[in-house]
Amino acid sequence: MYFILQEMQIDLGDTPIENIFINDYMPVADGTYVKVYIMGYKYAKDKQYNFNNETISKNLKLPLSDVLRAWDYWEEEGIIIKHQTDDEYNYCIEFINLKQLYIDKVYKFIKDMDNGKGNMNDDLISTAKGSENKKMMEEIEDMFGRPLKIPEKQKIVKWLNDYKMKPEIMAQAFSYSINNKKVKRFSYIESIVSAWHDEGVNDIDTMVEYLEKRNDRFSIYSRISRALGFNRTLTEAEMKLIDRWVDEWSFSMEMILKCLDNSTKINNPNLNYFDKILSEWYKNGFKTIEDLKNDKKPEPKIKTSIKETAKTKNKFHNFIQSDDYTGDDLEKIARKRFEKKLSKLGLNMPEEGDEGNE
Repeated sequence: MYFILQEMQIDLGDTPIENIFINDYMPVADGTYVKVYIMGYKYAKDKQYNFNNETISKNLKLPLSDVLRAWDYWEEEGIIIKHQTDDEYNYCIEFINLKQLYIDKVYKFIKDMDNGKGNMNDDLISTAKGSENKKMMEEIEDMFGRPLKIPEKQKIVKWLNDYKMKPEIMAQAFSYSINNKKVKRFSYIESIVSAWHDEGVNDIDTMVEYLEKRNDRFSIYSRISRALGFNRTLTEAEMKLIDRWVDEWSFSMEMILKCLDNSTKINNPNLNYFDKILSEWYKNGFKTIEDLKNDKKPEPKIKTSIKETAKTKNKFHNFIQSDDYTGDDLEKIARKRFEKKLSKLGLNMPEEGDEGNE
């Protein structure tokens, strides 16, 4: 007696792809490179050694050059190793275990940074804890609009240790660069982190003070965020709202902060709520705190003279206004008009003193 499993006549199996690849690498890669990676990964899982780059090219209907460029890309990303053979186009591909890579390059890296001081930084990258570090990473990923790569996370962890920077200030440095300066290069962001460290920026207050000395718009964003008690960086859209308050509506910081006092009236304050309040203030001409106290509204602009306005509003448009005429003048004008009407009827104007002789 023996037991056997019938084999499928066609391939209906499964190819498990690590979530690290899906979350960290796939979103930022060219679609063609992703296809090549998955196809090669499937061959590796199935242990089908008779397949090569030419097979991948044929099955995916891609030029061989695209397949080769894909492996170059993944090698630069550090998740495959190319082992050269006698055939320059059909080298062996070794797929790195991404879970092991993550452990080696992130968790072990953090331990090395700790120099044996226990678990001081264990929660820097861990997604299992709701720490400030996890929140910082999520905010930075939102700014980039994609998941961070492992080497990028590694750099951020290193900066936190090298520059002794708190996670909330690190997130602010990224926001300053990405949302305010429109620069996403890590080298530029590190220059900001380094400069802030040299200037003693270690919390929101010192950051605002430093930026105000430089007359930097980002200090306004930070003051408003702090006034509202936001435990996060402002989004690009929120910064644009604040730009309108300052640039288009010309509100001072004093007026903006006065408006933000209304945050106690709502449970979850947001900038759209305050944008509506400031919009009404702008329409009503409130520019100072004194204007608000006096409920002052702007005087309407008079584009025409009082005389012209009076003439326009008078429904008898042909009637001559009396501003510049004496009583005798008006009597003469009325008499001439009466004579014209009688003339049209074939009648004569009665002589003075005849009116009472009937």
